[in-house]
Amino acid sequence: MIYSALGLGTATGLFFLVRHFYKKSRANISQKRSLETGDPATLAKQLKMAFDNDNYLGWGTNEEMVLQVFREIPSKSMYSKVQREYFNLYGKSLNADLEQELSSEEYNELIRILNAKN
Repeated sequence: MIYSALGLGTATGLFFLVRHFYKKSRANISQKRSLETGDPATLAKQLKMAFDNDNYLGWGTNEEMVLQVFREIPSKSMYSKVQREYFNLYGKSLNADLEQELSSEEYNELIRILNAKN
């Protein structure tokens, strides 16, 4: 009975360790690609930077930058890739962060921009 519990604990620990390194390697791949212009990882990184850097004190959201990035996204399928890369890089949902960082008016503007794309 004790060996079964130890085996289960070891297997669980190994699972979480492998999962951690898998997520870290995916984030590293996204990080390397984020240096290319127009790449989904680059756009995801620009959105995160807009969330974090509005003024010299470092708090608030730069709403104009968020709108600019959304205008640069060429299609809805590219937006899906940006969402995926955002999750790979930061482990959070892009849509949830958008809802948290923007007013409902600004969020609706982003939805209108996105819906105008193919």
